Amino acid sequence: MGRASQQQAQQSRARIVDSANRLFRQHGVDHVSVAQVMHACDMTVGGFYKHFASKEALVAEVCALAFTQSLTTWQRVLEQEHSAVQPPHAELVHGYLGNRAPQRRCPILAYAPADGVPGDAVYRQGTQELFERFVAQAGEGAAVRGQAMVLFAAMVGARMLDQATGSAPWVQELEAAVNAAAAAAVPTHPTS
Repeated sequence: MGRASQQQAQQSRARIVDSANRLFRQHGVDHVSVAQVMHACDMTVGGFYKHFASKEALVAEVCALAFTQSLTTWQRVLEQEHSAVQPPHAELVHGYLGNRAPQRRCPILAYAPADGVPGDAVYRQGTQELFERFVAQAGEGAAVRGQAMVLFAAMVGARMLDQATGSAPWVQELEAAVNAAAAAAVPTHPTS
């Protein structure tokens, strides 16, 4: 395979991954077919199998990519300069709860394992990495770590409820409470 052909193959594969990432996050893995992914990137279904052995292989790669993207975003937010008024966790929680773009849905929610959905190991590892980054940035001590853990669970839970209820008023109130808890409960003690 010539250099141009290899480059075209890499570009095609990247288009497939990008389209699948957007569609899986927006609609869920179970609700998106290989044909839909290939249609979104203006390619044929037959071309899919030049790049991936199966939909499961695509899901595993896309899930890993989505977690890497989120980890990079979280890292950037948590390591920015912050004032005592707006600690890093508060900014991250606020951004997380305010993200209602389905195609950018958090991979914790978008790729949550369900019957028949591949990628459980990738999902567990990605979720653990996001959790550990969030908690580690809170600082030392059992109480501080405990607050960060509760905040992480509240943040993810509130976002899941928002998705499930279509932003019901009581969930919006819950999100406001989680945002307030983030601003008040987790001190800024970056571990660098």
